[in-house]
Amino acid sequence: MTGPDKSNDASIGREPPARPAPSAVMTLLESARQTLLMLRYRRMLWYLPIALAVFGALTFVLAGRPQSRIDGHDLFCIVAWWGLGTVVVPWITLFLGVQAVHGEIEDRTSQYLFLRPVRRVPLFLGKWVAITGAASVIAWSSTAVLYVAMSAPEGLWPDGRQPYLLWSFGLVLSFAAMAYAAVAVFFAAMFRRPLAWAAFFVVGLQMLTANLPVSAGLRQLTITDHLRRMVLDMVEPDRRLAKNLWPAERRESRGEVLESAFGLELGSPLVSLLIFVAVCLLLGSYRYAATEYESRVRD
Repeated sequence: MTGPDKSNDASIGREPPARPAPSAVMTLLESARQTLLMLRYRRMLWYLPIALAVFGALTFVLAGRPQSRIDGHDLFCIVAWWGLGTVVVPWITLFLGVQAVHGEIEDRTSQYLFLRPVRRVPLFLGKWVAITGAASVIAWSSTAVLYVAMSAPEGLWPDGRQPYLLWSFGLVLSFAAMAYAAVAVFFAAMFRRPLAWAAFFVVGLQMLTANLPVSAGLRQLTITDHLRRMVLDMVEPDRRLAKNLWPAERRESRGEVLESAFGLELGSPLVSLLIFVAVCLLLGSYRYAATEYESRVRD
């Protein structure tokens, strides 16, 4: 007879081998996926289709009114810039970005994630990627609704409809979504009341810069200045439309702006915007990874 099998007895008290920690790329993708899934519970997004329908109806009524001094091209650019570029896309993106990061910190959901064998920086960047994608979809949808509603009246377009405006503003507003998402997650990781800081950034810093003659150094700290130069490059407005899009600008040489708007050289709007986004993500990632967050009482 053989003796008792001791191999099974030895394996009873042995702990199963630990699973290896997921890679940074997998953590980023999973964080982005879960952030997008959590957006389903945001009531603001539930009402978004209704809001777009109302926005399209109001735009159709506005475009149907007789215009004596403005055509469809200029009216679309003005509404798209001041309505979508400075109000709708910034505020929606900032709200979603703050809730994606700060909401988990506030209700202590992040404590469960921080105890898992995952790196915090990919978690943080995954949330930014998700908010950028969601806000870009909203930006393109809003631009499309605006263009379709404003293209209905035939008399508003004496030279024919211009579909390139849809592509131009859709692309620019996608860059806006990327930049405002970076600002939102940065504020959410850095400050206790990120929405208040976001309001100061949009209303205090950017709107004042847009309507007052300020130095070029201060404009580099904003998002709207880089986006405006992209709009000038893609739309090529006349002097009157350029004045309506950026009232504070008086003596800028339009040829110099249009020459380097989408270039890859240092100082171009695209490169400056990417540097702005990179700085926000770098500082936000460091703060998110190095801080031991505690629960915070809701105000």
